[in-house]
Amino acid sequence: MKVMKNLFLILLVGLVFWSSTAFSTIIYNDPSEQEMRDETWDWSFEKIKKMSEQGDLKGKYILGITYLNGSNLHNVKEDGKKAFVILKSLWDQGVVDAGYSLFSMYYKGFGVDKDRGVALSYLKEAAEKGYALAQRTLAEAYQGKDYEGLVKKNQEKAMYWYEKAADQGDKKSAMEMAALYYYGKGVQKNYEKTFDWLLRCSQLKYGDETMCFRSLARFYEEGIGTDVDLVQAYKYYDLRGSAGAEGKQRLSKQMTKEQIEEARRQSLEWQKEHNVRIGGGFFQMN
Repeated sequence: MKVMKNLFLILLVGLVFWSSTAFSTIIYNDPSEQEMRDETWDWSFEKIKKMSEQGDLKGKYILGITYLNGSNLHNVKEDGKKAFVILKSLWDQGVVDAGYSLFSMYYKGFGVDKDRGVALSYLKEAAEKGYALAQRTLAEAYQGKDYEGLVKKNQEKAMYWYEKAADQGDKKSAMEMAALYYYGKGVQKNYEKTFDWLLRCSQLKYGDETMCFRSLARFYEEGIGTDVDLVQAYKYYDLRGSAGAEGKQRLSKQMTKEQIEEARRQSLEWQKEHNVRIGGGFFQMN
């Protein structure tokens, strides 16, 4: 009988945990919001409302965000009350994105009474459910960079959440980790780890493609945290377009013609792979 009782308690706890997490969904997990803009830029307000009325979670979320931020394109003014009703409904349906919006509303007191305790609870839960922007925001709060009065400064927790956001593909969080190791903020200076984070940043999905290229070019040129590699340095300067011209000019005096050609080949290969032309234009992908 005791065994059956314990088994029942285990099943009950498991059910509660499962019910609170199983129905969570993230619609757009790009902290730069580029994926959302790319998909919805040509959506009319009528289409958004129709999608929402038909129960489409994506349409409903975009409608809530439109009321939250307002839209000159759709001639819609900010409306905190309408935004709150929609976003709270989405949160109750398990849409994690809405939790971050609710955090912002409670923190600023827009559409609801300002309440930093409630704001923090939404932010933490959205972060724990894997929403990258919530993870980065929580890291920034713990680092003391923004969101005054939300949490006490805690460098260890800041690094924990930056790393979580980077795991979701956020370049900016990876750059923040690189900066912490480079300047020794809360950790011992470590140029090797700085370089590792810069390299990881270059491989992540979300954010400015060339965000870390300036630093990588310098690290390869000067051998900071890695071996000197002028080919790689030249490549990353080249990938910065006109901003990297001075660096390329400096390096070209130290490099052979073959090295420069290899660096340019690698730069062009990267551009083709990412379907961009540095300095303007696009490659046509087959």
